[in-house]
Amino acid sequence: MKMKCRNFNINNESRLIRQVLLENKIFPLLASILFLASCDASDLRPKRGGPPPMSHSRDRYACQINDEGYCIFTGSPHQTGLKPGTEQIINANGEFLFWSHEALASDASGNVLEARGKPTSDGDELMKSSQENLTDDEKVFHRVMAIMYPIRNALMYDIAELTQIQWDTLLEELTKRKIKETTFTEGDTPRDNYYGRQGIFELAKDPDGQDIHHEVMRFLEESSLYLLCHTTSEDFNEMLKETHPEGHDPCGGAGIEEKIGF
Repeated sequence: MKMKCRNFNINNESRLIRQVLLENKIFPLLASILFLASCDASDLRPKRGGPPPMSHSRDRYACQINDEGYCIFTGSPHQTGLKPGTEQIINANGEFLFWSHEALASDASGNVLEARGKPTSDGDELMKSSQENLTDDEKVFHRVMAIMYPIRNALMYDIAELTQIQWDTLLEELTKRKIKETTFTEGDTPRDNYYGRQGIFELAKDPDGQDIHHEVMRFLEESSLYLLCHTTSEDFNEMLKETHPEGHDPCGGAGIEEKIGF
């Protein structure tokens, strides 16, 4: 449990008072009381209903309400992605580029992404390259990225045109694994809330004039991680835990009863 505590200083006590406190074993008790009193009580309360927040990476993003009332993100959409229900990598116009077993996710500089739990970022794309020397987990990682790019585009940039049928089609791989089933909005702070597949669609369709970048980015980040948890090995799951920037266990928090691979 992480606790946010204010600094406190008892070093200004006189030498005599400190001596008396130590001799009577009061000093350790007093220090403990002061420490607890300095802590944010909200950090001591258990969080209700689901996984902890994943990371602060989503705070790099922002969205702006356009004339139609949608919260459109800064940055630019991915130009490549996996066409749902197929093995085809397509461009933004829906044109076939190459097959999924030839696809590697790369960053804006064209460097192949390392298979980790890092969320997708602006400039990430799919490029045609051999997967011959990749491990099974690495192959799965690149497939997950190919699946998530169109979902990310839909929520962040294409929400105005997105229909319920299109959204459901994009989420087929999440739905079959029961990833992000529920929405919870009764947290003590907005950071305690999270949205499920339908909840985030409805929020993005009607943000009510609010900047919803945190909610959208959390959905995308957790969806990607949970899909990786389902489809990679236990060793990879453990790596996701060990390398998580906030020390969370994403696969442990995913509520997986039975893994479903690709």
